[in-house]
Amino acid sequence: MVLQLATLDGPAGCGKSSVARLLAARIGGRMFSSGRLYRGITWLALEHRVALPDRQRVGELIENHRLEIVATSDSFRVEVDGFDPGDVLDSTRVTGEIHHISNDPAVRSAVLPLQRNLPADLPVVAEGRDMGTVVFPDAPVKIFLTASVEERARRRQMELSDRLSEDLPLAVVQEQVARRDALDEERDVSPLMAAPDAVTVDTTLLDLEEVLSAIMKRIPRSWNRGPTGSTS
Repeated sequence: MVLQLATLDGPAGCGKSSVARLLAARIGGRMFSSGRLYRGITWLALEHRVALPDRQRVGELIENHRLEIVATSDSFRVEVDGFDPGDVLDSTRVTGEIHHISNDPAVRSAVLPLQRNLPADLPVVAEGRDMGTVVFPDAPVKIFLTASVEERARRRQMELSDRLSEDLPLAVVQEQVARRDALDEERDVSPLMAAPDAVTVDTTLLDLEEVLSAIMKRIPRSWNRGPTGSTS
């Protein structure tokens, strides 16, 4: 069990990944993104031309391929058979199909032990949609990030353009974001919601530093190892 653990949950485009990365760097810990697991499995299924949703075939893929969470100095990456798929996991192709994987109870059950066995030698900032409610219900710090759908669509559009060279109209991206919200909030297993003991931070009008400042107030001083790993 990771004792120095902060969870960041929230819908797509609320800033979880960026905030988690900065927060982990600020306290000298590691960032973990649970979405990489589901994206990795989605990518694997698409590469094997699985007609999603085909839960039996997906289950076979998980049994027959090695899925690992590998610790680096400041984060965790997801590898499939020792291979890191990289930025392709954030592509529209994967994003459009990930709900078939993340909504599958068998998949969520299969990856739960991987998530709960993260190395505990450094503080962990875990971001996702059920980190504080299901995966780490006893986490001492829980944050729920949110933002308006319009702002989240704008951020997603920028990410697609800057990182993946995908140019989509804002209206199309907003429709995708709203659809993903509905799928995440209405699924039967681990639906997107704030944990009862989570602190909600609306990021719509805040920049990254303002969001980080609000969260740092919740982080115990004893966790802060500083960016080089030395206690500060």
